[in-house]
Amino acid sequence: MTFLQPWLLLTLPLIALPVIIHLINQQRFQSVEWAAMMFLLSAKALSRGYSRLRQWLIMLLRMLAVAAAILAISRPLSQGWLAVVGGDRASAAIVLLDRSPSMSQASTVGGESKLTTARRQVAAALETLGTSRVVLIDSVSCTPHEMSSPRGILQVPEAEPAAAAADLPLLLQAACDQIGASKSAASTIWICSDQRANDWKVSDGAWSAIREAVAKVPQSVRLTLLGYAEPAADNLAVRVTRAALEPRGKAWELLLDIVIRRQADGGTARVPVQIELGPARSTVEVELTGTETVLTRHAIPIDAAALAQTATMAGGAEGDRESAQANGWGRVSIPTDSNLADNDFYVAFGTPPIRRTLVVTEDSQAGVQTKRTLELIAGIPPDKLLRAATEAVAAEAVADMSLDDVALILWQAALPEAGAADAVNRFITRGGQVIFLPPESPTTTAFNGLAWQTWTEHSPPLRPSSWRADEGLLAATLTGAALPVGELELRRTCGITGEGTPLAVFPDGRPLLVRAAGDRGGASFLATTPAVRDSDLAANGVVLYAVVQRAIDAGLETVGNARQVDAGSMVLGGTDVGSKRSTQQRSQEDWRQIAGPPSASTEAGFHAGVYASRGRLLAVNRPAAEDAAEVVDDRQIETLFQGLSFSRFEQKAGGLGAIVEEVWRLFLIALLVALVVEGLLCLPRRLPDRLQSGLRGSAKLPAAQRSREAVA
Repeated sequence: MTFLQPWLLLTLPLIALPVIIHLINQQRFQSVEWAAMMFLLSAKALSRGYSRLRQWLIMLLRMLAVAAAILAISRPLSQGWLAVVGGDRASAAIVLLDRSPSMSQASTVGGESKLTTARRQVAAALETLGTSRVVLIDSVSCTPHEMSSPRGILQVPEAEPAAAAADLPLLLQAACDQIGASKSAASTIWICSDQRANDWKVSDGAWSAIREAVAKVPQSVRLTLLGYAEPAADNLAVRVTRAALEPRGKAWELLLDIVIRRQADGGTARVPVQIELGPARSTVEVELTGTETVLTRHAIPIDAAALAQTATMAGGAEGDRESAQANGWGRVSIPTDSNLADNDFYVAFGTPPIRRTLVVTEDSQAGVQTKRTLELIAGIPPDKLLRAATEAVAAEAVADMSLDDVALILWQAALPEAGAADAVNRFITRGGQVIFLPPESPTTTAFNGLAWQTWTEHSPPLRPSSWRADEGLLAATLTGAALPVGELELRRTCGITGEGTPLAVFPDGRPLLVRAAGDRGGASFLATTPAVRDSDLAANGVVLYAVVQRAIDAGLETVGNARQVDAGSMVLGGTDVGSKRSTQQRSQEDWRQIAGPPSASTEAGFHAGVYASRGRLLAVNRPAAEDAAEVVDDRQIETLFQGLSFSRFEQKAGGLGAIVEEVWRLFLIALLVALVVEGLLCLPRRLPDRLQSGLRGSAKLPAAQRSREAVA
């Protein structure tokens, strides 16, 4: 048990004081044998058991009263209403604060959010405990912030809501590093989180290392989780999965894919969705059924002249009209509900950039033919208002090239190695697309887990038997018509080995098109070339044209000067957030906020809004995983902290109960109850009515007569 005045517990031996007094009183009297009293003792023998029990109860209650008095003045603490804080009083506390958007959920509309409740409760708890040193580690910076007092948690901007997801393994690792550098005798780690699966990453291999790190710390470490896992069934979230300008005749249209999501099916509802594009506002009603509804390709006409006048010009010098792009931004909103963090979604859009494609082919007659076909297909944009450019280079030159403005690489040569492989991997990680075609002489080199095998000739030509028409490069058109993949004739194919996702296969199960694994961007392997002796991809150019143009569209998502990015994970000016130059080190000039709630300049990339940075317009929003309601259950969390001193307490947004309370009043009540019961037991025993009447009658006789009757 934890006490604010633990030194007073040294007086606990005083509990034995009633026993000592009883023993002393026993020594004050001497037993004298008196024959007349022997008859009285014999008469009283029948009630001796009750008397002894009463004496023991009186003794026990007196000892309990002394113990309650000592414990009360020692100021004991209780965590919650029932659970008592175990262990010694910690001299340092580390608060791990989850600032993710889901922590902005409130119990009622306009009520106190989970994050605000967590800050208030943990600050009050540390203040009650009298913790001498408080360190805050938040989910945005993951760096320690020394607090002058527990109340500092309520005041610092590092504890305010953010749009970025949390990383609990990273937070705990930072806490372990802080404890290792601290010289305090004991530490307590307070974790404030709503237990979302995307924040906790229970399958992350770092958890075992964290348990070992905490176990090896020489100080005493106790972990306490304040879990705010209660979901809000009536909460709605809005998200724009696509915002693109597309040409329509001589003008432009902004196409929006809007998703409305809720955590539980509450029947059919009509949700008004407000769309703001600068000063223009419009509202569209979306019928929500089930848990999710998608409004696909909602078209909004855009005045190109007005866009050019009001937009941010990016991509080159003022006179460089070929590379300049006109950008714009907007916001999609739904009515206020229990979580304000998912009611708005910002979009950034702009005229499409140049559709740049890099063509890498081997130096052979077949390679020259393939290069011409690929350049022709990549160089014809799907609309005359779009601009395209292709460039043919040798494989060894890719390592030294800048690929920042390239959307697609068509690679028909030996798979890249060394410096070229590093450059292509960086390109894919950035979001670029690569389509590999087999060289004339395949090697054993692998790339992203896939490699070429040997060529096989087919007579008669093979035709694909099945392909993925629901997504990817071979998906059906917007009208629902399927690509004529089954009409292709393949005269020669090269085998593909390794782990990947087949997008098209032959009747014998061999793949024609395989997509390699990857979180961003993508690499695809095509088992043939458009050369005449290999296939009719050039003659029947619909499929190859669709594949190439769709790959270019996917690669342009990270090339344009107007982009949608997740908070905390964006790439700005060619520099990753995970690079040595951290977001906190970027100056105010790097991040200029155009729209959205105010945010600190050091955390601009972690808050929702629209930002201009180095000629780019970035719409920053919460990650998609924040809209899901998946919560890590208590068993999984207990498994994560298995073997450690860990406790978890269920909390709710807006909860009024304190986490840690002084419970000395309970001991004072126990003291009073013990004294009252002890007093009742000390009352003399009531005699039977016959004896009482006899005593009253004898009291009226003269003293001498009473003495004779007593002797008789």
